[in-house]
Amino acid sequence: DYGHHPTEVEAVIRAAREAWPERRIVMLYQPHRYTRTRDLYEDFVRVLSEVDGLLLMDVYSAGEPAIPGADGRALCRSIRQRGKVEPVFVEDNREIESLLANVLQDGDLLITQGAGDIGGVAARLAAAGVKASE
Repeated sequence: DYGHHPTEVEAVIRAAREAWPERRIVMLYQPHRYTRTRDLYEDFVRVLSEVDGLLLMDVYSAGEPAIPGADGRALCRSIRQRGKVEPVFVEDNREIESLLANVLQDGDLLITQGAGDIGGVAARLAAAGVKASE
């Protein structure tokens, strides 16, 4: 999903919970723009804490310079401190499949969301037929 604002992320999570209440929701999320991440930081932390599993990519900068404390690692730390979900930071996008294999369980619903190069990741995962490890 292209949603890259906390309100959009929250709507997707809510819709998934309503449609599949019995399934765990695992999200692979890529924040878009450092300024948006900084300005809506607490909203992102709150919303992303509502999934059952979270893999968090670093910010897709869209040409912006990095802003200390408004990146994927900082979001992971803040989400972890809330204690609802143990986020996994994606150091290298080429590791996503192996990271997912350690997070996904049979029957999980995987949502990829964000704006940036995550669209290519979603297509790659679908083509690879990513499945939970046994």
